[in-house]
Amino acid sequence: MTSPRSHKCLTILEEKKIIDIAESGGTKKDIAKQFGILPSTLSNILKNKDRILGLNVSDGKKRFRKCKFPQLEECLVKWFAQCREKNIPMSGAMLKEKALSFALSLGMVGFSASEGWLANFKKRHDIVYKKLCGESVSVDESVCSNWKIDLKGLLDNYEPRNIFNTDETGHFFKCLPEKTLNFQSEKCYGGKHSKQRVTLLLATNMDGSEKLKPLIIGKSAKPRCFKGVKSFPVDYKANKKSWMTTELFNTWLLQLNKSMKKQKRKILLFMDNCTVHNNPPPLEHIKVHFFPPNTTSKLQPLDQGVIQNFKIFYRKEVVKLVLDKIENGSIVNITMLTAMTMIDKAWKNVRQQTILN
Repeated sequence: MTSPRSHKCLTILEEKKIIDIAESGGTKKDIAKQFGILPSTLSNILKNKDRILGLNVSDGKKRFRKCKFPQLEECLVKWFAQCREKNIPMSGAMLKEKALSFALSLGMVGFSASEGWLANFKKRHDIVYKKLCGESVSVDESVCSNWKIDLKGLLDNYEPRNIFNTDETGHFFKCLPEKTLNFQSEKCYGGKHSKQRVTLLLATNMDGSEKLKPLIIGKSAKPRCFKGVKSFPVDYKANKKSWMTTELFNTWLLQLNKSMKKQKRKILLFMDNCTVHNNPPPLEHIKVHFFPPNTTSKLQPLDQGVIQNFKIFYRKEVVKLVLDKIENGSIVNITMLTAMTMIDKAWKNVRQQTILN
């Protein structure tokens, strides 16, 4: 039994020579034998001849390092091309996840889909990011400095576990990436993006030991996907614009106050001074403290990477779902119930150390 041929890394000049020979009437069998390459490699070169002929690289220069997993990369490139033909937006995370899936299917050991591998994979196959066809408020640094000086006195009477911060964020829970990986020589198209947005309220304490259950505010009071479901991983409220209102926020505060009363705790809660926060009800177990106006981008703890970290984890959940749907040949449809499950999982995945930092 003969051993399989190892993958050969060709220079640009060699690939251009292969194309010339093929266009001059050379047979695929003879060309593959002459250059010591697999028939599938030859097919890929001829398929991408326009892109290769357009490259301007010095004669002896290698395009990339030797590929350690040629069979995996051949499968991944074909799958990537098929996805882009269907106008499915692709990200680096999706490529890495699918590569790991191929590695498992092919029984490969030692493949980790690292960032380094991804960068080299994109170089090897000429894959780049392309665009599919809030302005920050000026912060007064002196106000922030003075507030930080006063902060120590505010915190003296509270343990870190009893100091909380809450913030709302807009969340396009159905939206796929607006950029995609694509072959550089090809035009970039994408499907229509969903604009469905919810408001998401997150809250956690200072040492990261307690992340409160997220609150989602959607448009529909009773989404169809809720039918027959008796319990939900996160809280859900609704209004016509899916915005936070004074009534909804005060209801949330009263529920939190009730919870702290049961635990016999008194907490300090930091929040921004937006209109819906400005008229809190009497709270026996919660002391509310507002950040100075127009300083939340600098002073709001959740804005210093915690919400961003949550959204990264949410995006990973979307990636896993999209890949699963692609494999099953079904349409990607993120319902509110699906989004709630992914929001819950993403929020739980935010590490205590991240919040503490």
